[in-house]
Amino acid sequence: MASMGSRSGRCIASLLALLVGTLALGSCGGSSSDGDGSQASATASPLVSWPLFGRVPERTHYLPAPPRRALDPPLREAWSISTHALIEFPPAVANGVAYVVNKYGNAKAVRLSDRKVLWERNPDPKDSGTPTDVTAPVYHQGKVFFAYVDGNLVAVDAQTGKRVWARRLAGHLESSPMVVGDTLYLGTDKTNVVALRASDGKILWQFNSPGAIKASPSFHRGRLFVADYESGMFCLDAKDGKLLWRTNTSQAAPFGRGGFYSSPAIAFGRVYAARDDGTVFAFDEKTGKVAWSFPTDNFVYGSPAVAKVPGTPPTVYIGSYDEHFYALNALSGKQEWRYDVGGPVPGTATVIGHTVYTSSFKTRDAIGIDVRTHRKTFQLEQAGYTPMVSDGRRLYLIGYYELIGLEPRPR
Repeated sequence: MASMGSRSGRCIASLLALLVGTLALGSCGGSSSDGDGSQASATASPLVSWPLFGRVPERTHYLPAPPRRALDPPLREAWSISTHALIEFPPAVANGVAYVVNKYGNAKAVRLSDRKVLWERNPDPKDSGTPTDVTAPVYHQGKVFFAYVDGNLVAVDAQTGKRVWARRLAGHLESSPMVVGDTLYLGTDKTNVVALRASDGKILWQFNSPGAIKASPSFHRGRLFVADYESGMFCLDAKDGKLLWRTNTSQAAPFGRGGFYSSPAIAFGRVYAARDDGTVFAFDEKTGKVAWSFPTDNFVYGSPAVAKVPGTPPTVYIGSYDEHFYALNALSGKQEWRYDVGGPVPGTATVIGHTVYTSSFKTRDAIGIDVRTHRKTFQLEQAGYTPMVSDGRRLYLIGYYELIGLEPRPR
């Protein structure tokens, strides 16, 4: 799920009919309190950050299990909190706090140890004339950044929620920002990749692409990777925006046409992304040459998760509107396995430990699949676009309205 803003306009109406108000735990068991000592065990584990969409600048959507700490099912509920509207993107998680925002830009800072709301923030008329869709929040060095579809980019103090700076950019913002060093990168639908100074919002450089940019840029070793809505994948020098290579996938095998909502994931010397026509691509990181492609049988809007889980080959995990979830060999593109989800998969999977999480609004469930056995090990009646993140102690499921804290059950 690179950037779901304009896609939401096409599907939110139908999704509202599927809204689920009841929390039902399937294979993960019932809810629990923290009075059995499990919380004490959890707090002994070091915290891990998930500060941006994709967790790391390469946007792999993967968190390996920490040493001596299980993060896989079975799971049980610790708490839940409602945002009162669709949560389209996962929260930014840092220093034990989740910064969660709903589709209208209403944000909360939630302390994850006890779900205490530290502050709340609604869109300021100075930032945005009317409430608009927002992309994924980003945490970096004491600030949280929000990009609104109407073109406003806002930085707030992570401790107080007060505005630090705001800048209006040309065009709609459907691309989730990313910060590396002191530079913030994002795309606009006016065909620009924009680099801004994170401390004060000053524009450092802009790159004009042939098509609108709805996907989110990714970063690896000084290079920025971004895809546009005219079938193109780009590699830019992150310092100055100089074009290093561009591949037009409509002019390379397997040809075809389509735009990229899917944000690139970088791993194993490849750049992975999917066109919205359902074709998954792997590009050579240095040259942009198409290394392999794989056709699904319907649209793909989500971004790939990429992981090398112990006991499995390097693998790309991605869902399709053809109602299947795919595990593809990251080096060859060969299908390793697939899972019949039972409904279209609109969003982005995450891999935590040895479990990959995905979701469908048709089934109304978020599920977890063991990547070693390919069997479902988790099910929760709370569908969401990107269903799960973690801080290394607990897992946090992003439902339609709710953020739900889950913890591994004693084995």
